[in-house]
Formats: sequence, structure tokens, C-alpha cells
Amino acid sequence: MQHILHIDASYSGERSISRVLSHDFITAWKKLHPEAAVLYRDLGHFPVPYINEAWIAATHSSPEILTPEMIAALEVSNPLLEEFLLVDGYVFGVPMYGFTIPATLKAYFEHLIRLGQTYSGHESRG
Repeated sequence: MQHILHIDASYSGERSISRVLSHDFITAWKKLHPEAAVLYRDLGHFPVPYINEAWIAATHSSPEILTPEMIAALEVSNPLLEEFLLVDGYVFGVPMYGFTIPATLKAYFEHLIRLGQTYSGHESRG
């Protein structure tokens, strides 16, 4: 069975065009793949916290030296990463605010940047 992660990042409710478009896409896709499971995350209405110094230290430290603050940062972040890695595909409903993506989506992406899990550190620079 396929698993899709559907993420909306608009701060608007029913007025959001990106929410309507991502919903319509998922609805049409589900008709073609009725057995698929769709996980939904609403970053516009339920934003994730910004990463901080404790998060950075925690992601670059071995488990035996984590402080309570570092553990707390990972308790928020690790489920986001696990959810992201669990699925087979993604649908993002993303508006443009100030000629860029919403801050909530950027904050979400920062939780996913993990050496050895979402990137190797050996990517080409060119």
C-alpha cells in the first residue's frame, strides 16, 4: 500500500487557493489509488516550533550525552522525521508569501535536515 503525506502550509482557511488545489489533487489521486493511505499535516494552523540551539546540539551529539533540553527538542522533531521517512510520496499545498514559502514550512523542513538520514553530507557542489 502506498502512503502519501499531504501538507498544507497556508495560514488561510477556506480562502486558501493552495489548500483547495492540494485537496482536489488528493481527492483525484485517491480515486485512482483507493488503497492508498494519506497522512495529513496542517502547518498553517498547527505550526511546528523553530529549531534552536538545543535542537542543533542534539542532532550533532551522541544519545548518551543529551541534556533534558536536547531530548525535549528531539521529542518534537523526531516524529516529524519518522513521518516524513515513512511515506512514499508527498503533496504540498504551498502559497507564496513575500515571494517565498511560509515560515512554517521552512521551519518544518529544518526539522528534517539530518545528517545520515535525509542527506549524506557528500552531495556534489556544482
